[in-house]
Amino acid sequence: MADVGIRDFRAEDAPELARILAAQRPEYLAHFHPFAFDAHTLIHVFSTAQRDRYWVLHDGEKLAGFFMLRGFDAGFARPSFGVFVAESFAGRGFGRASLRFVMDWCVQHEVASLMLKVAPENSRAARVYLDEGFHSFGKCPDTGHELLQKQLIPPTLP
Repeated sequence: MADVGIRDFRAEDAPELARILAAQRPEYLAHFHPFAFDAHTLIHVFSTAQRDRYWVLHDGEKLAGFFMLRGFDAGFARPSFGVFVAESFAGRGFGRASLRFVMDWCVQHEVASLMLKVAPENSRAARVYLDEGFHSFGKCPDTGHELLQKQLIPPTLP
């Protein structure tokens, strides 16, 4: 497992993240398209977020990807998790580390549950999510991706 570093996104990360995203094989990015990946869009999306959160992944030297919690700014109580790990860093623990970081962050900030989508053919990611206690609650009508969720804080009794 790699030495996984996590920190808040900074505007100066955008050009390098855009370069990394542009260098990926189209098949690798086929099911990850939350927004355009040019540096200008990345800066705009990440820096204009009010409650949504964006972090970068690194190995101490190089950026390895980014991850996010989105949906707060749209008024949702349950955010959606998304992660991109550059193919050259795949299989080294970055995805699992980002998921665990986000789950801890949610508990610390009293976010009761978390959701995500995973493409049916992305069995490696699906296995990570299921191992971490997520369960299916349907399919996304727009993409056909599996919808997964996890209760992080038990509901309180009335």
